Amino acid sequence: MLLRFLCVLFACLLFRPLGGQEPDPLSVPLAKENPNYLNVDLPVEQRVADLLQRMTVEEKAIALNHNGPALKRFGLRSDKWNQCLNGVQWDRPTTLFPVCIAMAATWDTELVQNDIARVMSDEARAIYNQWQQSPEIKSQHKGLIYRAPVINIGRNPYWGRNHEAFGEDPYLTGRMGVAYVRGLQGDDPRHLKTAATLKHYAVNNVETQRFSLDASVSEEMLHDYWLPHFRDSVVEAGACSLMASYNAINGTPNNINHWLLTDVLKNRWNHSGFVVSDLGGVRTMVNGHEQKRMSYVDAVAKSLMAGCDFSGPEYERYIPLALQEGKITEERLNDAVRRVLTVRFRLGEFDPPESVAYHNLSPEIIGGEAHRRVALDVARKSIVLLQNKESALPLDQEELKRVAVIGPLADRVVLNNYNGRHENLVTPLAGIQRFLGDQVKVAHARGTTVTGPKDGVPTQIDQERGFSSGRSLKLDARSVGDFAEFPIEVDADGKHAFELRYKSYPTRGQFQLSVDGNDVGQPIDMFEAEERYGLVASLGTIELTAGEHTIRLTSVGKQAASQGFSGHFDQLHLKGSTNQTIEIESVAVQTGRAKPKRDPIQEAVNLAANSDVAILFVGTDQSVEQEERDRTTLGLPGEQLKLVQKVIEANPRSVVVLKSAGPLTVPWIKQNNAAILQAWWGGEEGGTAIAEVLFGATNPSGKLPHTVYASESQVPPLDEYNIDAGFTYMHLRGEPLFAFGHGLSYTNFEYGDLSLDQTTLSADESLSINLEVQNTGDRQGDEIVQLYVRSIDSSSDDPKLRLAGFTRVEMNSGATQRVHFELSPKHISRFDSSVDDFVVKPGRYEVLVGSSSQDIRSKSEFRVPAGE
Repeated sequence: MLLRFLCVLFACLLFRPLGGQEPDPLSVPLAKENPNYLNVDLPVEQRVADLLQRMTVEEKAIALNHNGPALKRFGLRSDKWNQCLNGVQWDRPTTLFPVCIAMAATWDTELVQNDIARVMSDEARAIYNQWQQSPEIKSQHKGLIYRAPVINIGRNPYWGRNHEAFGEDPYLTGRMGVAYVRGLQGDDPRHLKTAATLKHYAVNNVETQRFSLDASVSEEMLHDYWLPHFRDSVVEAGACSLMASYNAINGTPNNINHWLLTDVLKNRWNHSGFVVSDLGGVRTMVNGHEQKRMSYVDAVAKSLMAGCDFSGPEYERYIPLALQEGKITEERLNDAVRRVLTVRFRLGEFDPPESVAYHNLSPEIIGGEAHRRVALDVARKSIVLLQNKESALPLDQEELKRVAVIGPLADRVVLNNYNGRHENLVTPLAGIQRFLGDQVKVAHARGTTVTGPKDGVPTQIDQERGFSSGRSLKLDARSVGDFAEFPIEVDADGKHAFELRYKSYPTRGQFQLSVDGNDVGQPIDMFEAEERYGLVASLGTIELTAGEHTIRLTSVGKQAASQGFSGHFDQLHLKGSTNQTIEIESVAVQTGRAKPKRDPIQEAVNLAANSDVAILFVGTDQSVEQEERDRTTLGLPGEQLKLVQKVIEANPRSVVVLKSAGPLTVPWIKQNNAAILQAWWGGEEGGTAIAEVLFGATNPSGKLPHTVYASESQVPPLDEYNIDAGFTYMHLRGEPLFAFGHGLSYTNFEYGDLSLDQTTLSADESLSINLEVQNTGDRQGDEIVQLYVRSIDSSSDDPKLRLAGFTRVEMNSGATQRVHFELSPKHISRFDSSVDDFVVKPGRYEVLVGSSSQDIRSKSEFRVPAGE
C-alpha cells in the first residue's frame, strides 16, 4: 500500500508545471483510487489496459500527438521530438561522434552497440534524470523516445542524407541497425533505457520532391533489398518504433500504406511497438501526394487505419471527429494508444525513479572525458586508407620541418542534421598542430571554399522566442568576405549612433558593419559557447545625410573556438536626429561574397611549394549534403579539384584527405596522387584521429560501406528503384574507383584456405566456414574479414555477390587468428512473390572470403540439392 501511495505521489510531483508551481490538486483526481496503472507489481499489459479504459476519446487523441499538451491527470507529458544520430541533440554540449556512415566504416557492431549507442543513451537518460530531479532546470526537458537510427539504404550516391545512414548494403546496414537499437534501448529486462525509432520506413533515399515522391519497385526487390535491414532491427533487436517516410511506394503514400505498416511490419514481423509519421506526415500527405484532394479527417483516418499509430497535432484534432463519422474504429484507436503507452510504461515513466535501473545516470557524464575517448576510438577506426602507393604514408615527423595544411575543410568540423551543442571540437589543423608540437612548423591556407565563389550567400529566417519580433535573419556565411546588405532611409542630416542586436552561438563569426562602404565601429564577435539572445553591440556615431544609405555586414573572421562564420542579425537601431529600429529579417537583404585581395588558390600553392609535405582536406559540408537537398555531382564541388591539382603540381609529396559522407568520384586524384584517406565528418575528435593516422600512431583499419563509382555514367537514373539496373557492388557495371569493403592498412594480412564442414546445405542447416588469417607485416593491425556468397547457376538478375558475414580481427605482427562464419539458408534466399515467401533456389553456390568485395583471397563451393 505504501508503494502504491508513493507511486501516486511521484506522478503528482513529476509533471508539475515548470517554474516550481504546484499543479492544481484536481488535476490528479485518481490519487485516492490507487489505480492499477501505477501499481509497479502488475504486468505492463494490465497497467496499460487500466490506464486505457480510464481515458476519454479526446485524451486518447492527445496521447497520440507526440507534441501535444500534457495529460496532467495521468501524469503523462508529450514526448516531443528527440534526436541522437551521432550525438544527442540538446541545448547544452553533448558528445559528438563521427557521422553514421563513418560508424559503418568501422564494420564493428560491438563498438556501435556497447560504446557509441551506449554512450548516447546514457547521455539521453542523464538529461531526462536531470529535469526529473530538478523540474525548474532551464535546459531542454527531453523525453526518452529518440528518432534514430536512420537505416535507409544508400542505393543513391547523390542522396543528401547519406551521412545519416550506414551504406549501400542491407546486411551491413542490418547489423549496424541491430547493434545501434540494442545499445540505445539497453539490456535491462524490465525497463528500456531509451526507445529507438527506425527511420525512414521505407524505400526512402531521395530528397528532391520528397513530399510527393512515388517509388516504383517490384515486390521481390522490396523484400530482397529495401526491407531486410528493417526486418532485422525489428525481429532481432526489438526496435520500439518505426517512422513512416514521406514517400509513396507503388502509388500508396507510406503514411496510409496498410500493406507496409500492418501486413508486413505488424503481422509478418510481429512488431509490438508503434509507427510514427514523419514530422508533419499527415499534412505533407494532404498537400504533397494528394494535392489537397484529401481532407485532413480522411488523411488522419486512413493513416490510423493503415497502421500509423503516432503523429502530430492533426491526430489530436481530427481523431475524435473521424471516430464520430465512422471512419476509424474504436478497436484500432485503442490498439494505437496501447502500443504507444506500452513503450512509455517500459521506459519507466509511470514508475518511481528509484525503481528504474537507469535512474542513477548523472548529468555529470554528459560530454565527459570517458565519452570523448569513445568518440576518438570511433574516429580512429572509421578512417579508410584508400590508396598508399610506395608506402607514402605514414609520414615520418622526424623528416619534416614545414608542413602545409591546405583546403576548405582543414580548419573545420562539419556538423550535420540534428546535431545539438558541442564544444572543444578538434579540427584537422588543430589535430596536426597538437600532434607535431613545436618541432615542426605547421602553416595553413584555405585555398578555396567548399562550393567555390558564388554571387550569393544562403540566408534563412529563424523563428525563435528569443528574438525581438520572434524572427531573425541568419546569414550562412562560409568564409571571410561573405556579406549581407540592405538599404535604410534617414530622414534628416545629423549624427547617428548605431547599435546591432544579435544572437550568439558556437558557429558564429566576426562581422564588420559598414555604411556606404565605410566601416563603423569595431568588428562584432558573435561567438559564444552557449546561445544567447538579445545581445547588443554599440558601434559608435557617424555623420549621415538625409536619404538612402547602404548597410553591409561582412564576415571578417572567427575565433579559433568557433565552428563557423555565420551571423544572426536581429535588429539595427539608429539613434540621432530621428530614431528608428529596423527588423533586419523584414527588409530587402542582398548577399554576396567580396572578392579577395589575393588569389587564395595561389597562396595555397605557394605554401605547398615551400613545405616538405602538403596535406589537403577537401570534400563536402552541410551546404552540399543535407536533408532536403541532394547532391548534383559526385565530384568535388566548387574549385576544390583545381586546388588539389595545382597543389600536387607544386609539391608532388601531397596527401589528399577526403572529408565527405557520400562517395566522391575523383579519378584524377587516384591517378595522380600517392596517398588518399577517406576521413568522413569525424566528430569532436576527428582531427586528432586524422593526425594519428597520418603520422603512424594509429594504423588505419576502416573499410568502405559503399561503392565509390569510377564515373557518374555508371549510376542508373535515380527514379530506378530496382538495383539490378546497376546500383551498388552487387550489380555495378564496370570497375569501381574504390570497391565496397575496400580499405588498406600499414601492415599486410594473408588469408588461408577456406574449410567448409559440408558441401551440401539443406534448408534446416547452417554451413560452418573456417579459415586462418595471419598478420605478415611488421606492426599491429586490425583486419575486417568479409564473407560473400553468390549463385554459380545465377540468372541475369542475381547479384554478383552478396555480403553474408564479416568480423574485425586485431592481430600483432606475425600473429595468426582463426576466423569462423556460419552461413544459413537465410543468406542465400530470395523472395518469391508466387509463394509470398523467401525461397532457396537449388544449385551450386560459392562462398568467397576477402579483404573487400573486389579483393577476394579464398573461395569454395557448396550446393543446395533440389527439393530443399
